[in-house]
Amino acid sequence: MRKNINKLVAFAIGISVMSGSIVPAFAVDTTTQNTSTITSVQSQTIGQPVLTLDDAIKAAISNSETLTLDEQKISYQDKINNVNEKLDDFSVDSNTISDENKNLDSDTADITLNQLKQQSDFDEDKLIQKTTKSYNDIVTSQMKIDKATKDLEIKNKELNDTKLENSLGVVTTTDLTATQIQIESLQNQQKSSQNALKDAQYSFKVLTGKDVTQYSLEKDIKYDVFKIDGSVDEYLDNAIDNYLKYKTQLIQLNKDYYADDSNSITLTSAPDPKEYKISDLTNEQIDNYKDAMTTAKSEIGTENTDGTLADYITYLNSVNNYTDATTTYAEALAARVMYLNTKLGTYESETALNEAKKTYKESLRSLYTNLLTTEDSINTLKKQIELNNKQLSNAKLECDLGLITKSDYNTQVVSSEDLELQLRSLIDSYNTLKEDIQKPWIAFS
Repeated sequence: MRKNINKLVAFAIGISVMSGSIVPAFAVDTTTQNTSTITSVQSQTIGQPVLTLDDAIKAAISNSETLTLDEQKISYQDKINNVNEKLDDFSVDSNTISDENKNLDSDTADITLNQLKQQSDFDEDKLIQKTTKSYNDIVTSQMKIDKATKDLEIKNKELNDTKLENSLGVVTTTDLTATQIQIESLQNQQKSSQNALKDAQYSFKVLTGKDVTQYSLEKDIKYDVFKIDGSVDEYLDNAIDNYLKYKTQLIQLNKDYYADDSNSITLTSAPDPKEYKISDLTNEQIDNYKDAMTTAKSEIGTENTDGTLADYITYLNSVNNYTDATTTYAEALAARVMYLNTKLGTYESETALNEAKKTYKESLRSLYTNLLTTEDSINTLKKQIELNNKQLSNAKLECDLGLITKSDYNTQVVSSEDLELQLRSLIDSYNTLKEDIQKPWIAFS
């Protein structure tokens, strides 16, 4: 008797479900062509213009104050370099600096300008990555809300069915309460996704100046497999060298300059400017300046006011000689300190750069390992989705034959969207890792 009642209940539930509003749909279709895979999902909202990812990126670039500042830095640095070049030309003509100093200033100016241009390119790459992530986050949040809505529709239908079964004595009140709790949990998930969407929409508007609620977004996400051909170490070294190109050039420029004995420091305060080779500014040479200062001081006469004009002139000359010797000695000390500090700073900068390269390479190797692991996970999940699609086809046939209820079939359809979201999340992570490896300045900014 109980079996007959169960059959009648199942039949009643089946009839009820067949009037439901859920539209069956298969899981995402994933196709591979060479190294490119596109995960496609219907995305457009009727009546709203489509904002593509490329359009969003262009809007973010136009809206970026950082890129605008980068342009200003480049422009003003170019102007500063031109003024400094004229100043160095004048200084060389007036013998206040050497040609070697002028060459150092000129090379430093060129590298600094190129470094600013490179930083602008880096900032644009980082902005593109940030915009891409923001765009995809909005799409993902929308998909989660859509799925939560379908889950709630199914669970509410299940709740009505459970109430009917409870009234017939087929299920207990505990079963009914369990279904109600599941609905509450789904409502919480939907609310969380809605809040996440609002946050993502706000961030997107700050980033691009676009109110994304006025647009439809493309839900396609591109997946191109990335492989390092040849030596992984060589590829990573080249990527890091490109990232640190101008920092390396600045360090090497100063290292070469201060290692060249032909370069010199000009002491300008003395009446007759003197040039001292960097390598000549030893402690012994500085001591000679001190001895000259002491000698000049000893030559100053004490009786000068009662003497002749010639004695007074001799006295003044002695004072001037002492003053000049004192100035030269002080400049020599300052030049020596500058040289030692610069040499030490060059060593410190070079060491820090080399250590940074090691750290960056270690991190990039780890990122590449994660990339390969993520690729394997994507391939496995694609197979799982393919199997799930076949299972959905079988479930659709069983539903049409009345072997399972439409509610059971719809539950399987919505559950398959979890796989779709997992695949999207993996591809998003994969693309981020790929960008970080190819453009280390994004990962290490």
